Amino acid sequence: RGQDSSFNVESRSHRVNMAGMRTLAFMSLWVIGLAVTPMEKVMTMLFDVQMKLVEDGKTSELAFANYSKFCSHGQRDLGYDIKDGEKTVEQLTATIAKTSSEIDVSTSKLQELQSAIGKSEADLTQAQEMREKEHQEHQNAHGELGEATEMLGRAIKTLSAKVSPSLLQQKVDGDVLLKALGAVVDAASIPNKERESLMSFVEAQNYISPKSQNIVSTLEDMKMKAREELNTMAVAEKQSLHSFMMLKQSLEMQMAADKKEMDQAKAVHAEASEAKATAEADLDGSSKDLANDKTSLQQLEASCSQADDDYQEATKSRSEELEALKKAQEVLQEKTGAAQAGVYGAAMFLQVKSSGAFEVVQKVRSLAKKAGSSNLENLASNIESLLQTRHGADVFAKVKDLIQNMITSRKEEAAADATKKAYCDEEQTKTNAKLEELTGTKESLSVKVDKKSSEAETLKSEAATLQRELADLSKLQIEMDETRREESAAFKKQKADLEQGLEGVRSALSVLRDYYESGATSFLQQPALGHSKDTAASTGILGMLEVVESDFGRSLAQTETVEATKAEEYDTMSKQNKLTKVQKDADQKFKSKTAMALDKAVADLSSDTAANQEELAAVETYKESLAKQCADGGMSYAERAAKREEEIEGLKDALASLGGTDLNAVLLQAAGLRGAVVKPHVH
Repeated sequence: RGQDSSFNVESRSHRVNMAGMRTLAFMSLWVIGLAVTPMEKVMTMLFDVQMKLVEDGKTSELAFANYSKFCSHGQRDLGYDIKDGEKTVEQLTATIAKTSSEIDVSTSKLQELQSAIGKSEADLTQAQEMREKEHQEHQNAHGELGEATEMLGRAIKTLSAKVSPSLLQQKVDGDVLLKALGAVVDAASIPNKERESLMSFVEAQNYISPKSQNIVSTLEDMKMKAREELNTMAVAEKQSLHSFMMLKQSLEMQMAADKKEMDQAKAVHAEASEAKATAEADLDGSSKDLANDKTSLQQLEASCSQADDDYQEATKSRSEELEALKKAQEVLQEKTGAAQAGVYGAAMFLQVKSSGAFEVVQKVRSLAKKAGSSNLENLASNIESLLQTRHGADVFAKVKDLIQNMITSRKEEAAADATKKAYCDEEQTKTNAKLEELTGTKESLSVKVDKKSSEAETLKSEAATLQRELADLSKLQIEMDETRREESAAFKKQKADLEQGLEGVRSALSVLRDYYESGATSFLQQPALGHSKDTAASTGILGMLEVVESDFGRSLAQTETVEATKAEEYDTMSKQNKLTKVQKDADQKFKSKTAMALDKAVADLSSDTAANQEELAAVETYKESLAKQCADGGMSYAERAAKREEEIEGLKDALASLGGTDLNAVLLQAAGLRGAVVKPHVH
């Protein structure tokens, strides 16, 4: 039994030793093969996941920032395009309405002018036909009356030469005129044709003498009346011709003015039609562009809103995951320390130290100090912490990963900085170009406003001048009317006086002739009875009265001629004033209307100027914002790039320092217990 007991004890001891050997062997293999505890592996994995989440967050943040800029700029540009498009559509719509109104007005004006020109042409044709008819009638009457005057003169001369004075002094009344004249003409042996013409003329005149007078006096009176009638006909013909010429001039001037206005109306109609067609075509294209811009803006806003929601959701999810990982890491560090010491104690004291690894720390820290970079300083601290607290072959891999991640981060920063610089250069170039364009537009609008304002003021001044001239013209016409009335009244009085005087002279001549020529009442000669008529005196008196009669007649003719001339001048001036009034009135209305149109154009341009100023202010504000956003912080892009390149080269050099480190050799040199041979327990 004792042997059994001893055997049992040895057996138990052997089993224990064997178990210890197996444990030591396992731990040795674990230390040499794995070089890291499972818990450390878990902590490493947790750290790696956290680092990946942080890097993913940076990448996501950079991508979202770029997309946000794209959204902001896209919405801004589309907003500008929509605003410009709406303004363009509004302007084109107003242009179409304006040109349509101008087309309607010019069409109506053209119809009115065409009708007016047609009427004027018809009136002129009618006046010409009437004038030709009147002129022909005058020519016929003037020829007949002229021939009659000459015939009377020849008859008086023939009768005086061939007929005895006693027969010529025979008194005749109206009823026996033709008979007495026929007897005298027969006695004078006047040719039959001449005799018939004379008798027909006298008979056609239906002449009735107010008092008894002889045949010669009667024929002379007829001859005088024929001459007066010729003068009257000449004056009437002259007045008729003058009236026709004035009417013709008036109609031709009116037609010329209407045709000129028609040409202007046609030009306005053509210009308005062309402008309307162009505006309608532009409106169609602008409306489509505006609709496309609005659709694009809606799509962009929806896309940007969805991207923002996705980014916020991803950020929230990533934050929650990081929080969970950190919490798990804290729990493991807090509550598994003792358990790790009991299970993995031997391995936890393994320290890996190598000159190459700590050389990395020195290089990174030196680079951080030289560059003044807190990120590089943190990297050096993290590497040193890993080398001091972590074990296993993955420590160097982790260090390499940290350095490589920093190099990658610096390269990403370089790419982001290059992207930002390209973006800033492009945006600043576009902004400066936009500012230059808006400034040019502002100057152009200012020039147009000044020009149209000046034109409007000039037209207003000219319209006011025309208005004053029209008032002066009306005043002048009133004065001319008053003067003409006074001259006409004076003429009528003077004409009445002359006609009355002429009538008196002719009556006196008739009385004296009747008295002094009354002795020859028959073919018998009467003897003198103590008194004889003073024939010599009567001849002188009759001669002087005839001179007076001639003076009165000439004065009357001159007065009538002067009156006709003044009336003609008055009519000419009145019609000229009327035409001038029509032209000036049309010019005044046209200039006033054009000035109003220019004022409206100035108002529209002022509105455009305000909109331009508003857009210019917005672009200037954006330029200031862009300048802040693109500020280099006192270091140029080239300097930042050089500094970043120096850091990357330094990190690459530090990374190269780890290239020859043999972790297995280090482990074998540093692990004395783990390198010893484990022998079994021997009794």
